[in-house]
Amino acid sequence: MAQKKRNKVEMRAYIPKELDKLVRSLAMLRDETLSSVVEESLEKWVNEAENLRLRDKHNLDEMD
Repeated sequence: MAQKKRNKVEMRAYIPKELDKLVRSLAMLRDETLSSVVEESLEKWVNEAENLRLRDKHNLDEMD
């Protein structure tokens, strides 16, 4: 799942302060990086049934 750093891009997003505090605290307690938490969450999201249908419909798996 995880790719080498050279194959990664920086992504920015705005989230509520409360969510930021909670995510940072949980990541620290689990000895995980914020990047790994976000990557895992996004992997789950893109693999939801509706998103899989959209990926197939628009050939998004062919993107490089």
